[in-house]
Amino acid sequence: MPLDRKVVVRTALDLLDSEGLEGLTLRKIAAALQVKAPALYWHFQNKQQLLDEMATAMARDATSSAELTGPWHEQLRTMAVGLRRMLLSRRDGARLFGGTYMTDSAPLVAGEPLLRSLTDAGADLRTAVAVNRTISCYAIGHVLEEQGVVRPSGARDHRFDPDARRARLDGEQAPLTAAASDYLFGDFDRSFTDGLELIIAGFAARLAAGQPTSRPNGSDDGH
Repeated sequence: MPLDRKVVVRTALDLLDSEGLEGLTLRKIAAALQVKAPALYWHFQNKQQLLDEMATAMARDATSSAELTGPWHEQLRTMAVGLRRMLLSRRDGARLFGGTYMTDSAPLVAGEPLLRSLTDAGADLRTAVAVNRTISCYAIGHVLEEQGVVRPSGARDHRFDPDARRARLDGEQAPLTAAASDYLFGDFDRSFTDGLELIIAGFAARLAAGQPTSRPNGSDDGH
């Protein structure tokens, strides 16, 4: 029976949870499938192609179960929370997902209602894309930090304990920096929501002011 491409991807995702991105090798995937490593090259030319397919499978699963409805700000929240949840669902999920290529158009098309909602609210397409991309990058970056602090077992790296961070700092010299420890490494759900709401508020203010997307000097060259 020919090796199924989807089975390879699912096996690789399961191994990602146990081995991490650094430990995920084609040899280990082949061993889990009880085949020789060269058999995988019938489906994927290299490891990067497999990583792209893994990220696409994650996105496909997430977008197929998420429905973007309601006003634009609710859709942005739904998208952001869903993306973060998806990335956290896999070990090193943010590292895997960031910068990968979507091999299936379905996850891309799933974002059409959000862009429509943003443009219907008065944004031009460039602004709609900008806020969408900003929130996506924010979610990936936030999860990257989270997964660097919280180990796969669920235990936190003690080096990032808020109390330990405060102890390293001179409370008299940098009282605000010391007090910020709880906000940085305390409640990740809260910190994610805080940042998300700032982005949404900034976009709402731009809509209310009717500001253009181009730079103040009028340049629109994309650089």
